[in-house]
Amino acid sequence: MEQDIRQSAQVLARKVMIYARDNIMVSMRFLDRALFKMPFVESETVEAFGVTGEHVLYNTVRVLELFKTEKNYPTRAFLHMIFHCIFSHPFHYEKMYRESWDLACDLAVEYAVMDMNIPGCELKTDAAKKRILEGLKEEVPMLTAEHLYRYFNREPERFAYYLEKQALFEMDDHIVWMPKKETNAEDRNDHYNIDTATGQVGCHEADQGEDGEQEPVDEALVGQRGDGWEEISEHAKTDLQMFSKDQGFGSSGLLMNLQEAVRDKIDYTEFLKKFAVLGEEMHINDDEFDYIYYTYGMELYENMPLIEPLEYRENKRIREFVIAIDTSGSCQGETIHRFLRKTYSILKSSESYFERVNIHIIQCDAKVQHDEKVTTDEEFEAYMKDVELVGFGGTDFRPVFEYVDGLIRRHEFQNLKGLIYFTDGNGTFPEKQPEYETAFVFIEEGYTIPKTPDWAIRLVLQEDEIE
Repeated sequence: MEQDIRQSAQVLARKVMIYARDNIMVSMRFLDRALFKMPFVESETVEAFGVTGEHVLYNTVRVLELFKTEKNYPTRAFLHMIFHCIFSHPFHYEKMYRESWDLACDLAVEYAVMDMNIPGCELKTDAAKKRILEGLKEEVPMLTAEHLYRYFNREPERFAYYLEKQALFEMDDHIVWMPKKETNAEDRNDHYNIDTATGQVGCHEADQGEDGEQEPVDEALVGQRGDGWEEISEHAKTDLQMFSKDQGFGSSGLLMNLQEAVRDKIDYTEFLKKFAVLGEEMHINDDEFDYIYYTYGMELYENMPLIEPLEYRENKRIREFVIAIDTSGSCQGETIHRFLRKTYSILKSSESYFERVNIHIIQCDAKVQHDEKVTTDEEFEAYMKDVELVGFGGTDFRPVFEYVDGLIRRHEFQNLKGLIYFTDGNGTFPEKQPEYETAFVFIEEGYTIPKTPDWAIRLVLQEDEIE
């Protein structure tokens, strides 16, 4: 009797999960790949729900209790977990401070869900959530997990305040995001209490083997890999942009988080190396030295080599460079200091530039305010210790380019490779392309990043990428 009740509960819980998935599919067909990527797995290790990126975990008893209490809850929880995956939340968990990342992810997901106004996903607690999120948006204009995470780590008091509200927003167990040591298949099945006889949802390729038989889940629930999710996120972003126009969905929260998920992470060090130039550096060049002739001469003429090693070699090093810093009122001083420190740390490494350099650090707003020339590591270090920002007016990019062109005419530079302009972007760009490579670097802090001229490189960094 007890076994019959358990089996009936399992069947009902599975039907509830299928209902949740299908309900979302009706309203959000652009999520088809995400909705059907992961098979459902019954698990007693989660309080109610959990997602790994490879499987959706659910607790049979809790699913039925929640469905009975509030019919929309499993649907909302399933969408909540799908958004976690397409936003790549589970796939960086081991690198994060768990408490602040958990909160940031749940807040971002619930903001995106409520922004969509999806039928059948409403909950009784939505009004309370909305009030909290509206207040939070005044503090963090871009409600993505990444922006919220950085904000909470910078503002411990605000983090403590929102942590008290976390119970309203959490719907799944994030502990299953933690990578686990891979063991044999039997151990993995035991850990997640997988019933391989009934552990799959039928009728989809994720749920069946090649011959139509249900596959046992013996793949690793061992830490959550993002296999395939980047492509799914890109697909969802493209489809959403088309779908929202047709259906009139409010989708800014989802698009904003999707853009964050599919954004290419920039290695600023590698980017800076693009401005490197070829030049001679006094250094023994072992690569071009022929030891055969050297040894032969030493043996034939007794300590008289036929050839000597070259005393120079060609290396790619940053030699002549311009760093323009926008000091207009909308650029924050601390952010500018971090950018300069990051750039300096790259330039000062022995593999990055010549012993003597010619670097101009130009502060500017609507006009050039200050130009500091550094030629040695010591001068650079002294400048960084005493750097004082000046300006804070409006922004016009043209005076910097006119000023640098003047430096070139006066032979201040022999071979200027590039100019990197750190700015918020709210200014007038030159119409004419300069003779040197130019990059505009923006820090994504909530405002709209403008389009740059076709001849310029556009680099958008997160704050943690210039730490």
